[in-house]
Amino acid sequence: MKKSGLQKVLKDLSNFFDGFVQGFRGRSVEFIRIEERELENVFSLLLFGSYIGLPSPPAFLSLELLPHVAKELYVLGISAERADDPLSQIAEFFEL
Repeated sequence: MKKSGLQKVLKDLSNFFDGFVQGFRGRSVEFIRIEERELENVFSLLLFGSYIGLPSPPAFLSLELLPHVAKELYVLGISAERADDPLSQIAEFFEL
């Protein structure tokens, strides 16, 4: 009888620590995704900073990096099309 009680306690502890690890893993993935978005923003700012007055990198470097920002160019085009629509601006703010 004691053996089954000990096994239950060990199983409960194992489940607790598994949940604990899953929680940390989920948070770390979330932070990595946030960091990825911020790095994409910095990358876009590096390439398109001349539009807001920041010094731009050399032209050949920008042209080599241009294929890597296809997603940002697509989003920029959509944002320009929806510039007058307040509902779309709210949806963009919440990344819907």
